[in-house]
Amino acid sequence: MELLWLVYRMFGLCVLKFFVGLISTFIAIGARDARKASKQYKSVLNTYERKNKYAVSHFSSFAHIRAFAYSIVDKMSAICDGKTPIKFDINDDTDWQELQKFLSAGQGVFFICSHLGNIEALCAIPNAADKKMHAFMNVEQNAVFRSFIDRHAKYKNTVIHPTEDIDVAMAGYIYDALGRGELVMMAGDRQSPNTPGKIIESKCLGHACALPAGVFRFARACNCPVFAIANMNVCGGKYRVFVQQIDTKNLDKMASEYMGFVEKLILQYPTQWFNFFDFFIA
Repeated sequence: MELLWLVYRMFGLCVLKFFVGLISTFIAIGARDARKASKQYKSVLNTYERKNKYAVSHFSSFAHIRAFAYSIVDKMSAICDGKTPIKFDINDDTDWQELQKFLSAGQGVFFICSHLGNIEALCAIPNAADKKMHAFMNVEQNAVFRSFIDRHAKYKNTVIHPTEDIDVAMAGYIYDALGRGELVMMAGDRQSPNTPGKIIESKCLGHACALPAGVFRFARACNCPVFAIANMNVCGGKYRVFVQQIDTKNLDKMASEYMGFVEKLILQYPTQWFNFFDFFIA
């Protein structure tokens, strides 16, 4: 990461992406599990597209992993460099307007994100850094990137909490933070390594999938507005933020609305689904 940062600072984003594009090929060769997950995802996606008479997406697992590598570069430049060429806009629909009402009123909001697009770059959106964000991350699997961000990030209002530390005390702390108008973000599309059996079965692209029950229970228990959120690369260095309010009536409805939001964006941006873990149920 430090070498990539040095290349970026010396030569700029375009040169860094060229460099990353080359090395991502070699990374993909060794990333057997990621290639396997990519192929499974593409198979599910293409089956759904053919069944519903959509245009069929054509990309290799190598291209898919390269897109992920490019997203890491954009993430790094957006979070760590105040002069970044990365640009953002908003999908200004009724859900976004509803979210703005809550934020303007100083109300806390619980965001359920996913491994879709480039969620970590949200803090670079003008004025977003003014609110304190509590984000949960699997620290062991993201140790290198987290360490890099700790050293270089220009946005200091994001607090990273290890998912391994979620207990009654942490739940109380987060509940109080939401009461102060702060924000919380957790990923809803990956089973917890600590509680692999606690899942909600849902459907994505017509195929059964497993969601972490704890995230949806936690969001519902916080008794605050809940929104699905994603930050998608729409072209070049331009990103767009999408949100959808989630009905917290029950867990199944939450999971269904969340996956409907994710599925819609997958169909628009198929190579930006970066969930290289076990997601679909065989």
